[in-house]
Amino acid sequence: MSSFCGVSQTIEEAIQTGRIGQAVAARVVVHESGDHDQLQQLAAVVLGTTAGWLGGEIVQLTANAYQEAGQLTLLARLNGGQSALVSVGPPGNHHSLFVIEVWGNQGMLSWEADSFRSATRFQAPLPKPSPRVVKQLEEAITHRTPPAEDTNSRRSLQPTQRSLTPQKPPYGILLVAGDHTHQPGYATSLVEDGRCHLVGLSDEAQISPLRKKLNQQLATRFDIPVFESLERACAREDVDIVSICAEPIRRGRIAVLAAEAGKHLYLDKPLAGSLADADAIVAAVRQSNVVDHMFSLVPSEAAYRVRSIMESGKLGELTAIHFDLCFAKGSPGTARLGQPRVESAHPDRFELMESKRELTNIGVYPLAQLFSLLRRLPKTVSASTGNYFFSEHQNNNMEDFGQILLEFEGGLVASITVGRTGWRSHPGGGLNRTFMVGTKDCVMIDPFHPRVEFWNEANAWVPPEHNPEDPMRMWETPPESPFIMLPRTEWMSPSAEEGETDAHHFLDCIEQGRPSAVSVEVAAAATETLLAAYQSAATGSVVSLPLPR
Repeated sequence: MSSFCGVSQTIEEAIQTGRIGQAVAARVVVHESGDHDQLQQLAAVVLGTTAGWLGGEIVQLTANAYQEAGQLTLLARLNGGQSALVSVGPPGNHHSLFVIEVWGNQGMLSWEADSFRSATRFQAPLPKPSPRVVKQLEEAITHRTPPAEDTNSRRSLQPTQRSLTPQKPPYGILLVAGDHTHQPGYATSLVEDGRCHLVGLSDEAQISPLRKKLNQQLATRFDIPVFESLERACAREDVDIVSICAEPIRRGRIAVLAAEAGKHLYLDKPLAGSLADADAIVAAVRQSNVVDHMFSLVPSEAAYRVRSIMESGKLGELTAIHFDLCFAKGSPGTARLGQPRVESAHPDRFELMESKRELTNIGVYPLAQLFSLLRRLPKTVSASTGNYFFSEHQNNNMEDFGQILLEFEGGLVASITVGRTGWRSHPGGGLNRTFMVGTKDCVMIDPFHPRVEFWNEANAWVPPEHNPEDPMRMWETPPESPFIMLPRTEWMSPSAEEGETDAHHFLDCIEQGRPSAVSVEVAAAATETLLAAYQSAATGSVVSLPLPR
């Protein structure tokens, strides 16, 4: 018997309403069957059904199997460019996981069922799966290369032993890059902490006239000077921290310059646009006595819940962890569908004013959380990317959606679904879920659960007017702008009891002389993994780590 089979027809009918547009991607987690003998059959049924929802046939399938725990995690690529992540396995001692998420080019649908409802209402006999899918699944499992035993110490992520000297506030901050970056938000958060003040803004000499204008715009709003020479600005005695928000392809050399000048580093994500730059930043920081930190969601209350559950031991040995993080921003439905995205194995640009590579832009968050949590690195990476929602991304050859499958030494599996999926693709700021599977139990963590929901006569939330300079709302909107986004008020979640702001964590590290939870080692590991993911998406193959230097 299977709850998935009992509800699959409902999902099909929901897709057929057209309310999410054309189905393009899916995530299915079914951890509720303790019958290991039926696991592969269930996986084949789920894969075949999901491919039917997406209106395509599976052309590439990657399998990661944690054999001792009897679970399978699968990444499927379909002939029309669609993709799906599927995880099946046994339930925990106290919980099961049964979640279906389907993205359409104009919205998404979600099914969640607890174990009681699944057992009492939605179960149905497990049908015979498609012979084609069975064969594909068997080949994927057979051809899977289990990670070799780790003999390379680089695969661990233990903090570099450095002597960090506690430094008392106040701290002077130099900003690198201005508007149309994350700098306005970072600078505001750092200053509002109370331990910092802004010294000025600077940037490299060879920047575009537009970048110069945007830098001056932020400096004027913050009433701080612009220093023409970045080298002299970094050498100033009144500068303690350099906040770097230059484009990813420029971050490496700027971060090295600041570290060599002995300044603490507050770094935008991702760390760098190339493996060489990421390695150079790590090397420069290791020779310094500075606190280094990349912005992330690791200090958030939701990430704190994930860490607390894992460290409690209630799950037993962690065997799988899956992340879904999608930003509900942008006006979707303008991308051309029907063809697989042609990915670049070595991207040379990651962000423009109107679009970003979302596998990098958003995927860096769960990767930073994963690596700071596990303190070890994956052995293999498989990924897919797509253009499902926005013509801005497609026209600039940048993906708006991606899925990643990772395997660690010993068989631990992780997977990630990320994307920018449209203003109305989620009632909150966007889908944000973490699924944790252990040898004893499994659990889903969602910052929007539990919540209060409001049903009243107030006007429904509406997206902001189209901003031609920032159609995806990737950047913080200046207070005088006519394109301010109204807050979403239909849901209210409990106030965070734990966690801290990212800026507060960074400044605590400086004051206490301790390493950041998201050091440049963690950030560089995320960059390397993302670059491997692009290689996998471009070639359709599983990529081994570490990447060649």
